Amino acid sequence: MKPEFLALGLLGSLAAAVPVQDLTLRAPSSEVPRLVLYYQTTHDSLGQPISMLPLITEKYIALTHLIVCSFHINLDGSIHLNDNPPDYPLFYTLWNETQVMKDAGVKVMGMVGGAAPGSFSAQTLDGSDIAFEIYYSQLYSAIVEYELQGMDLDVEQPMSQAGITRLVRRLRSDFGPSFIITLAPVASALRGGANLSGFDYKALETAVGSSISFHNAQFYNGFGNMASPTDYERVVTQGWNPQKIVAGQITTPSNGGGWVPYDRLNATIAAIRTRYGQIGGIMGWEYFNSEPGGLAQPWKWAQVATAILRPNDVPQLRITRDRAQRLTQSWKDSVSATAPASGPDVVAAVVPDVEPNVDYMAMVNA
Repeated sequence: MKPEFLALGLLGSLAAAVPVQDLTLRAPSSEVPRLVLYYQTTHDSLGQPISMLPLITEKYIALTHLIVCSFHINLDGSIHLNDNPPDYPLFYTLWNETQVMKDAGVKVMGMVGGAAPGSFSAQTLDGSDIAFEIYYSQLYSAIVEYELQGMDLDVEQPMSQAGITRLVRRLRSDFGPSFIITLAPVASALRGGANLSGFDYKALETAVGSSISFHNAQFYNGFGNMASPTDYERVVTQGWNPQKIVAGQITTPSNGGGWVPYDRLNATIAAIRTRYGQIGGIMGWEYFNSEPGGLAQPWKWAQVATAILRPNDVPQLRITRDRAQRLTQSWKDSVSATAPASGPDVVAAVVPDVEPNVDYMAMVNA
């Protein structure tokens, strides 16, 4: 059965609940096409951690990359993950679960930047050599501390061509050839149109393209659309390798403008594959409220995307009793933390000793 027809059949059936997958299935046979998902909102409205593990425990999901975000470089010499230092107890569950994701074959990356300004300013990562060394050291330490397998550079403020080239080269030099370096341009920036980053992406590709694994291009919010192949093809005709362009999508209309219904997205991807042989993949922003499952079952977006992209590949999962116990305790520690700052993913005070809303012990299979 052709992938596009298989996907169309599954789009409807995945609306129903699915059981936990068999845990003896093989790891993905190939990275391309990639299935990338951003994980930014870490806690629900009650202050409870939002588990990422259904992305590897539910059936029909073949996630390749999970991007933890957003890291922010601060002028005071600190680095934050969203509103708090990444080592704050609030994130205990997050960092324990990323280890499980990696063991299942999913590449776990970080993302620095995004809509919040400052990380790529002339005082931080786009500054003088002295300033760069000071602020780059924050990013370097976070990558090492949390064993991140790559870094997504989401430059949504003006940055110089020399500055972004220096950053890419430094990451490649420090972390070696297996480290994943990606960028997240708005799609129009890849064809000479509207650009939030300031620098020229084609010039960057000429200078350090061999060090950039792929681009999580934002085909939404007016910078591109995947309701038809047109905008993707406009990028490829500018000389980009289609296997290097991941088509970024919002996972629900609540996350921005330009949401594309899944049957339409499936038809677009099928048309692109017919023309170019393969697509770089699909990226989703973001996990916690993804449709069609919404807040209760956000992983269902990844099921639908898998049906479109990678219907024959799923990751492996291995959970020991000791690891399940650690995950349970880290969940309790996370919700018992009192956050020092306020924000959309932070609760100032929560009730301690709450039992996890994830049954980690039921995942034990080793």
